[in-house]
Amino acid sequence: MMRIEGNKLVALLISAGMATTFLAACSINTDKLGEGISELGNVFVDESETETTIIETTTEAPTELTETTVTEETTEALPTVSATPSPTPLPQRVDFSNVTDINLNDTFTVSSEDFSESNYADGTEVLLAKFEGKRFVVTKAANENVMNSINLIINGFYNEAAGAYDRVYSKAKAEYNLKGSIEEPFNVLVDFQHTTNGRALSVLMVYEVSGGGAEKTTVVDFASFDMISGQYITFNSVCKDPAGLENALRAGLANSLKIQPKSSETEIVGDAAVTTVETTAAAPADTPEAEDFEAIYLAPGPATTDAARNTFATLYGVVDGKVYSAVIDMNAYANFLNRYGTSLYIA
Repeated sequence: MMRIEGNKLVALLISAGMATTFLAACSINTDKLGEGISELGNVFVDESETETTIIETTTEAPTELTETTVTEETTEALPTVSATPSPTPLPQRVDFSNVTDINLNDTFTVSSEDFSESNYADGTEVLLAKFEGKRFVVTKAANENVMNSINLIINGFYNEAAGAYDRVYSKAKAEYNLKGSIEEPFNVLVDFQHTTNGRALSVLMVYEVSGGGAEKTTVVDFASFDMISGQYITFNSVCKDPAGLENALRAGLANSLKIQPKSSETEIVGDAAVTTVETTAAAPADTPEAEDFEAIYLAPGPATTDAARNTFATLYGVVDGKVYSAVIDMNAYANFLNRYGTSLYIA
């Protein structure tokens, strides 16, 4: 089909219009006019054919690009298919029949030292206050972190007792400066008692403040550590039913305080004959009941030379600042213990 560009088409239409107008207005030689229009049309046709040829030539390039792209895509490599891995066999069950038991020995050392200090009114022999008792420290522990932790607790309790001593001394000194005398001197006593079964260490800490005309005040605290693992030992950590174990221990301690062991009396006859008579001591009056204990503490130990008998524990109960204690066999409470508690107190 022949293509005519826009400007040339407009020119052709204008010429045709003018020719029509002239024909209508006046007499014109139509033959000559038709030949002119024909020649003008031929000129447009020649130019359009040339331009069409150029356009057809330029449109051949995309065809070549498309063919190149298709050729490159066909050269891409196919993905490699990996082989399915073989299943890993399950591990064999371990046979523990030949495992040797390990007996735990002491892995730490404890040291205690008695001390005493007194303060007097200046220039006199009037005693104002006295501080005495024991210092306690754990040394040579295999687990230094546990050693440092329990020493911090022990030293903190001692500093609390020392602070109480400083307060009552200041109070006694002020009283003497005002009156020239004091009602009675103050006394602060601090004590540490420990038990161990070779693995765990428990420390009962007590200090008492007396004198100055006031009632005696007693402060009791307790700490128990697994010296190997570093675990702080509580009812929650050693048993499945902490409340049930505590209630059972309260009842056990109250019963043990009511049952007194037999005492021995030795009678010497002549120079060699010895007669031993066993008697039963009378039960003490006003022993506390299970519900009277303000606090109950369970301490592993004391240890014995027979490792198979290291199932003993020391049970403490506190009533109005007074500490009651009894040694019990933890086999009687084995049903309350979890695996950790069993390994600590029985195994």
